[in-house]
Amino acid sequence: MLEAIPVALKSAPPKAILVSGGALKFGNVEAWLNVISSYRMRHPAHAVRILYHGEAVMNLVDLFKKLDHPDVQGFELEVFTPDNERKDVPKLYRLLVEASTPDYQKFIAKDLYKVLPLF
Repeated sequence: MLEAIPVALKSAPPKAILVSGGALKFGNVEAWLNVISSYRMRHPAHAVRILYHGEAVMNLVDLFKKLDHPDVQGFELEVFTPDNERKDVPKLYRLLVEASTPDYQKFIAKDLYKVLPLF
C-alpha cells in the first residue's frame, strides 16, 4: 500500500492534487490505488507518499471514509515520490489528477488481482 519514505532519500517536490469534495466517489480512491500500484510495479524501490493537511496518509480508504461528509467542499492531497529524475513521475501525477475526476472509471476496469499496465 502506501509507505513512508526515508527522509534521506532525494525526493521530487510535492505536487498538490485538488479534489472536489462533492465529486469524490469511492471509485476515485480505487482508481488512485490502482495508479499507485501500477507505478510501484514498474518502480518497486520507489514509494509514493501522500499527505492530507500535512499528515501522512497510510490508508486512502480510511481517508475517504473521513471525507465522505456533505460539509467537505474540497481538499488537496500532496503527493511525494522519491526521485524527480524518473520519467514516470510526471505521468504518475497526471494519472492521479485524472483519477480524481469523475472520469475515474478507466482506472478501475481491470481483472481481479491484476495491476493496470499504466507505466
